[in-house]
Amino acid sequence: MPYYFCDGPNGEKGNWTHLPSKRVMPPEFDPLSLAPEQRPEYRYEGPEVIYTFWSKHGPCQVTGCGHRTPIMTSSVMAVKTISVKHWEHTCRNCRAEFHVEENAARMAPDVPLYVAPSEYPHSTLDRKKGVVCPECGETQLINLGKGTNKKVELTLLVHPEWLAGSSKQDSNGQPFGGSAQDDVASSTRWDQERASKIRLLEVRGELPDEVTCPETNVTFAPDVGTVPKKSNYACGACGTVQDVLDTIKSSGKTGPMAGYAVQGYAPKRDKSGAPYSGRFFAPFDQNHAAQYDAALAEWEARKETDLAAYWPRSELPYGFMTHHLQGGVPNHGFTHWWTMFNPRQLLVHSQLLKSIATIGDYDWQTREYVLGAFQQYLRNQCLFSFWNPQRDTPEPMFSNNNYHPKSTVVENCVFPALGRGNWASSTEGALEAREWALQPWEAVSAEGLKRRDPDLASEISGKSFKVYPSDPVRAAEPFCGSSTDLTQVSDGSLDLVITDPPFGGLLHYSELSDFFYVWLRLVLKDKYPDYYSAEYTPKSLEAVANRAREPEDPDGFYKRLLTQCWREAHRILKPSGILAFTFHHSEDEPWVAVLESLFDAGYYLEATYPIRSDETKGDGEFGSKTIEYDIIHVCRKRTEEPTPVSWGRMRREVMADVRQLQAMLENHAKEGLPAADIQVIRRGKALEYFSRHYGKVYVDEGRPISVKDALVGINQLIDEDADKGKEPPPVNAEPITRQFLRTFGTATEMKRDQLQKFLKGSITTPDEFEQRGWCSEKSKVFTRVNPLDFARDWSGKHKRRLTSDLDQALVLIGSCFDGSGINASDTLKNENFKPHVALKPLLEWLQRNGPDQANRNAASRAVTIYNSWAASQATKPQQGSLFEEYDL
Repeated sequence: MPYYFCDGPNGEKGNWTHLPSKRVMPPEFDPLSLAPEQRPEYRYEGPEVIYTFWSKHGPCQVTGCGHRTPIMTSSVMAVKTISVKHWEHTCRNCRAEFHVEENAARMAPDVPLYVAPSEYPHSTLDRKKGVVCPECGETQLINLGKGTNKKVELTLLVHPEWLAGSSKQDSNGQPFGGSAQDDVASSTRWDQERASKIRLLEVRGELPDEVTCPETNVTFAPDVGTVPKKSNYACGACGTVQDVLDTIKSSGKTGPMAGYAVQGYAPKRDKSGAPYSGRFFAPFDQNHAAQYDAALAEWEARKETDLAAYWPRSELPYGFMTHHLQGGVPNHGFTHWWTMFNPRQLLVHSQLLKSIATIGDYDWQTREYVLGAFQQYLRNQCLFSFWNPQRDTPEPMFSNNNYHPKSTVVENCVFPALGRGNWASSTEGALEAREWALQPWEAVSAEGLKRRDPDLASEISGKSFKVYPSDPVRAAEPFCGSSTDLTQVSDGSLDLVITDPPFGGLLHYSELSDFFYVWLRLVLKDKYPDYYSAEYTPKSLEAVANRAREPEDPDGFYKRLLTQCWREAHRILKPSGILAFTFHHSEDEPWVAVLESLFDAGYYLEATYPIRSDETKGDGEFGSKTIEYDIIHVCRKRTEEPTPVSWGRMRREVMADVRQLQAMLENHAKEGLPAADIQVIRRGKALEYFSRHYGKVYVDEGRPISVKDALVGINQLIDEDADKGKEPPPVNAEPITRQFLRTFGTATEMKRDQLQKFLKGSITTPDEFEQRGWCSEKSKVFTRVNPLDFARDWSGKHKRRLTSDLDQALVLIGSCFDGSGINASDTLKNENFKPHVALKPLLEWLQRNGPDQANRNAASRAVTIYNSWAASQATKPQQGSLFEEYDL
């Protein structure tokens, strides 16, 4: 507590009470002088710090400068809209109209206030003296009726004098510290230096383009900070614009941090009804700096004595999340796990961890329960937490799942009841989880209930309500290890396996887990040596595509491990058993890899169910809001070899089944089921068919179709069923061919951005077309290949390799151009040439849909030549084929 007490607005002081004597300590009492063993004898009541705001400084690398500049994109540090009771009033002296407000609408009462020109005139009521007219200054006692609440916009700014930064050393030439690797003395000098220059300014009303500080008469633009462009800052002394990472990396340390503000809570102010519910902002002045520096000194004294065993010493291990992203996290100075916390945070965490492990005679299971809260507190109390001005609270580490270093961070408090992410709120989740395990509840949607039982739904309020099914959670036996090896489970012994598999590009959670693991292992390694003796979490069998660990073939490594996981589940399932898993679907490419691996392991897809995800933050690296899907897959073991089927026949069966669902889907659409959900249902139905014949679905004799190409074809099938305006390419053409022809249509060229938009969600890229030689890119425009050029490229080459349906069609059409010099019949008569089942339909389609008249004429000749060749072929007795005439 000595490191988080503070003064409240208007000089409010808290009280320290010596508990054994019940004596309230005098004003001159210094709680920072208390030794750790003396603190339990004292109780504090009064204002306290909830959050402390810190800014990283860029140390200028220009020779002879070294100035340190806070890295802040603007002066704005906090915004808040506060409600205040008010009355309309007209001054009886000057007749000016203004609002009388019950309380001062402030979020930083002790800093200067600038009122925006657009703000309506107002005056704060004094119950004893009355109200002062803001126009003429006359004080009046007035009778007030019933007031109403109004909203006041407030913005808190950091003064440009502080944003100008400080030099690298004091007036005596002694260097400043502030980095994780700096000593106590230099960091103390730095904290006091920066605290001596801090100024904040509060602005009431809509934030104007310029504001003026009433204390310094400095006019400045609030939206201007020290960051002229992304990832750069301008030195406050020499003006040089330089890259943040380059300067921090050159220093060999973390960027020096300095506090600039605190948010506090004053219980008395809250009880009095003051706006902002007792909270307030204040500058991080020299008193706050002295508190922090006292904690720094205590940490230095105790980190190798009584707390030596309770903080991690290990380095960040080499990995994708730590070394391949963010320019390499160690390059920002975060070389060891402890560097991700400031000394006061390290002092708090190490004491908490020691207490959890040693205090009292509690059962070890209870201690482990509290460790769950400690784990949550770690991410709320570190140098990667940042301020969310919309919520007016901090956001914890891993709100975006990465180790992205922040330029401004928020330090949390420990024991206050108010605040997000402090120790009290971190323990709430653990307590609530235990209560739920004993008495589980589920949320029932009021809207869903209304469709089933309107009368019952009318009796509830709100969007949902809790129901208690009375099925407490029973004991389970957890196992920590890789799902590639489940030797502890017998063959064919389980009815159901439920899992949430990773996909290749997934975040590498083992590397993120180290942040917690390195702390937890300190007190768990002796209890569970099999799991916590290693310095870091096990990573070698993590089923992800990790370029750091598997640089040669990360995707292949991922697929091998995932397939082995499926095979182990296959081994332990009963013949009639079910494998069910969810897959978070935002793109098709990772879905393809999961399905391919699943089918390779001997499963088929019984059903798929799309579940609309909550609005998420999308990509873990960035923060874009996207709507995505969780797809529940229900699978069974394949008990017999799949039967062969042609792609064309399977398409017809799929469409017949999907159309049977049409009435049901249309009914759901009327009830609000989004079109994208319906597409997922249709696609799932198609995949069910495909999975039953996996490995035996053929596009041509001896050429099975891949999962990716099948999904491309399924997407096309669904799209074409919805859009019957255009003639689709032949149904038995290969999916990639149909995608190319659907994309270009009758056009000869397409701009790259237009082509990419068309292909979005199709699992196909423009590069795949280009690699096949069907088009070429120049100046961001893709131009369709001239069939004559294509045919000439194939002239003289071995026709055994001419297997693609569109390749064959282009060669024949190119041969039929005027003056080609190539005999199309020679290709057809070549004994190594095997015409694709879709060749004739493609020629006929291109005869009608070629990009220009010359192409259509050549395609027409090719059709005639093909028909003549086909008629000349003697009918021979042959074995039945998958590709009969009805598949054409």
